[in-house]
Amino acid sequence: MCCLSSLFLAEFLVSGPLVAAPWGRAAVILAAYVVTLALSGRIVRFIVLPRAFATPAADPAGPRFSPSTVIGKCENLLTVTFVLAAQDTGLALIFAAKALVRAKDIEKNPGFYLGGMLVNLIWGLLVATVARWLIAGI
Repeated sequence: MCCLSSLFLAEFLVSGPLVAAPWGRAAVILAAYVVTLALSGRIVRFIVLPRAFATPAADPAGPRFSPSTVIGKCENLLTVTFVLAAQDTGLALIFAAKALVRAKDIEKNPGFYLGGMLVNLIWGLLVATVARWLIAGI
């Protein structure tokens, strides 16, 4: 009985797409982008920032958005797009671009920037891989 249930599970996981209808696929893709963008900042803050970290007050004369937030959201969009398009090698572009843009910041605080980038990337990979499994199978 044990072998039969594990065989069923293996067949289920390696099957074709679970969502075949075009509107269902579109909904899964949209949900992948929304979930990734909506929760990535909270997950990164929870894992990377110290628990007693107080959010600094916003500068009224400064930019409307934090550069870290904008870069992180762009990273999320690229991660989900690359995984859904089965262009996993494109993920290296994210590392290269971020290393160039954030070189000075990474030198000052490597744990925050590298840790945040990895947590953000793993979150995007997780959500996009589940979406890809739903619409394309494994």
